[in-house]
Amino acid sequence: MIILTALLWLMSLILFLTNPENEKTRWGSYIGFCGGFGGLSVLLSYILDHSSKWVLLIHYLSSSIGHYGTAYAILIFGLVFSDVLSPQKKFLWKLILFIPVIIMQFFFTDYPRYETQHVILSLWVVPYVFVSAGLMVYAAYSERNKTARKQKIITCLVVVPALAFAVFTNIILEAFGVFGVWMFNPWVIAAAFLLFVYFIVKYGFLGVQIKFEKQRRDLTMKAVTSGTALLNHSIKNEVAKIDLLASQLKESEPDDEAIDLILKSANHLFELSSRIQKKLDIMELKETEFQLSDLIKSSIDLLQPQISEVHIIKKYEVDARVYGDFVHLQETGLNIMKNAMEAMGQDKTLKIRIYETRRNINIEFSDNGKGIEKDKLTKILDPFFSTKKKVGNFGLGLTYCYNVMTKHKGDITVKSQLGQGTTITLSLPNNRVRNTTPNQELKDNLAGECYG
Repeated sequence: MIILTALLWLMSLILFLTNPENEKTRWGSYIGFCGGFGGLSVLLSYILDHSSKWVLLIHYLSSSIGHYGTAYAILIFGLVFSDVLSPQKKFLWKLILFIPVIIMQFFFTDYPRYETQHVILSLWVVPYVFVSAGLMVYAAYSERNKTARKQKIITCLVVVPALAFAVFTNIILEAFGVFGVWMFNPWVIAAAFLLFVYFIVKYGFLGVQIKFEKQRRDLTMKAVTSGTALLNHSIKNEVAKIDLLASQLKESEPDDEAIDLILKSANHLFELSSRIQKKLDIMELKETEFQLSDLIKSSIDLLQPQISEVHIIKKYEVDARVYGDFVHLQETGLNIMKNAMEAMGQDKTLKIRIYETRRNINIEFSDNGKGIEKDKLTKILDPFFSTKKKVGNFGLGLTYCYNVMTKHKGDITVKSQLGQGTTITLSLPNNRVRNTTPNQELKDNLAGECYG
């Protein structure tokens, strides 16, 4: 039992201290934390006959946390891990699902001597554990992103067998009067711990990882101590546009439309600069509801007049009203389209598609540019990496996009082949979608719309 408690608390400590801001990691650590108290209660039970009131109290609390808290943490972890609940409903369900814990503690737990009510306990603990395991397996099965899917499969391999064995030996068998099989739990926990150590070093586990591409990128971003370079990147883009428009005005009669574009660009730059915090990895989101089609239109408008020579094809299979940060997502779209413009030759064609999958709403940008070499594709989102050989390119445009999508719990994927162009897809989770409208009229109006 000492080994079981130590291993559970060690896993819990590693997860929590390494990645406390991640909700999945936190709830994973809570499982180990509460489970460790179950082992502690067994140790204390050996000395209860000669114990003080303080030992009785600690045993009582440890047993309650171990039996009730672990089951609750397991189910909430499954719900968080699978992302089946929207942020608005998540808090309510956490309260509702805590009700059995309160009932067990106040109506079926005697003080100071804790006696486990196995039959009553099994009525809610068994469903909690198996629902959580089912949600975890479903999340891994339905995940489309290959990297995220591997991570979820790894988590299932470590967690699900250990949970199934624990609930079978600790709850189900003892509810039927079969006692003592739980003594094998330390061996199962030890095996799960070895898997945990292997995966955390080799691939990563619940966002905690040592040698893993995404973690490497995140750590590099955190090593950038100031957001000055990123701010300069945005300033460079906007100032270049203002300079172009001002030059056009100087050489011609004043144009109200050009003046409006200058003012719009200047306002956008002011808003963006006021939103970037001192550090690159700290980004404040100001979230509102908006249409994805409006987001794309606004990004295109901000690229005028440079984008006037690009043939833009819009294919909106759906339109969606989403909840997110309009300014940062607008800047993300602007960065992607600007990169596409710079990569394309004389015949510039950019296809923009909005479509829905089972778990995400997606915006896809496809250009007919020169493409990206295969060996550079995995580094394209890294800070300071750039395929452009121009002075003043900081290599932070797509890193910014990656950071924005990460803050929205979304994803960004890049696919490219030399000579065949590049496709970048932004994916927002469905829990950010307020409503989706497959608007045929919108599709008919926009398919084939072009600028220039």
